[in-house]
Amino acid sequence: MWKPNEEFVDILLSMGISRNVAERALLNTGNSSAEIAATWIFDHPDLTLPDIPITVDEIEKLAGSVSLENMNGDTGSEVEDEELPEDYDGPYKMVFVVNMELGMGVGKIAAQVAHAALGLHRELIDKEMENSKECGPLSYWEDYDGERKIALKGENKQHLLDLMQKAKESGLLHYLVSDAGHTQVAPGSNTVLSIFGKESDVNEITGKLKLL
Repeated sequence: MWKPNEEFVDILLSMGISRNVAERALLNTGNSSAEIAATWIFDHPDLTLPDIPITVDEIEKLAGSVSLENMNGDTGSEVEDEELPEDYDGPYKMVFVVNMELGMGVGKIAAQVAHAALGLHRELIDKEMENSKECGPLSYWEDYDGERKIALKGENKQHLLDLMQKAKESGLLHYLVSDAGHTQVAPGSNTVLSIFGKESDVNEITGKLKLL
């Protein structure tokens, strides 16, 4: 019988996600990680409702397309290991912390997250070129980690600045968006903070924040 990975469930619960929704997301993503499950929830809000326990029918339906080992959280395999570079040290992910105090509309938030993604991506490209490595964190993220991304809620400007300081202290690349102020917010408003790094390191800083 399928069982959710309780460690992943706890992480999702800390994000403000209900247990039923957390378990359903893990079921639909092969019980592979809290990050992937959270992304699935963000991408499929209609499939997480109603907030009711998983049924036997759901488990049996997915059992045909996902191996039982993966469904129970065993995602490792010799084939997968062989496909990864010897120096691969991921997974990596990128997170976006949105300043909720500003009360931005959906379209404005989308635009600001895009600014944060592009700004941080430029930083990553520069860093990889500086290190003169054929394959580094950015390449691993793009080629092996499915470009993991997640949007989270930040309380206010000071909260974003505090998180940015923690990212600096941890050696994680980051980018803080200062808006031009053409619409909705005042010029110079800090709207979104993006952070990139190993999933475990990023989670140390943003793991308890709620999903946007």
